[in-house]
Amino acid sequence: MRTLLDLKKEIETYQPFNEQEEKDKEEILRCISQSEHILTRDNKNAHMTVSAWIVDQERKKVLMAYHNIYHSWAWLGGHADGNADLKEVVLKEIREESGLETARFICDDIFSLEILTVSGHEKRGEYVPSHLHLNVTYLLEADTNSPIRIKEDENSQIGWIAIEEIGEKSTEPWFVERIYAKLCNKVNELQHVC
Repeated sequence: MRTLLDLKKEIETYQPFNEQEEKDKEEILRCISQSEHILTRDNKNAHMTVSAWIVDQERKKVLMAYHNIYHSWAWLGGHADGNADLKEVVLKEIREESGLETARFICDDIFSLEILTVSGHEKRGEYVPSHLHLNVTYLLEADTNSPIRIKEDENSQIGWIAIEEIGEKSTEPWFVERIYAKLCNKVNELQHVC
């Protein structure tokens, strides 16, 4: 079973793609070293999450969901909830959020790092205060013909979005400019990052 120490080592060896990743890597490692309950939501300020950047075989589409909380098309993922094996967590989240059973890792290693701000919101009738997601992203591939389904308590749509349409579909400008554009660029330079 993977431990928080294993995850920390994996993040330490990760080579940042840009300045955002460099700065976020430093802060994620600081939080892991200095904060309690970093793998669970018991840490109300910041905790570990994982995201999936799932591309089709031609690398021209990304599987995204229309998230009910954010009212935007977004990538799939979720909270570590105590599990330091984030690859295991991301596969569970993909199955839960989309029903997709056939996603496979393109890269065995971390594909991207980012710290994501989460504004206060209501979830299942309870207020969740603003906090940070210390996020690890993995790159996966799936067949666009594989069965998918929505998860009604989290998303109202799920589908393959053409890379050039992500900016139109997502209503979160920071994600489009800083995260999704970066991930698309990294996919284009795949031989350099995997």
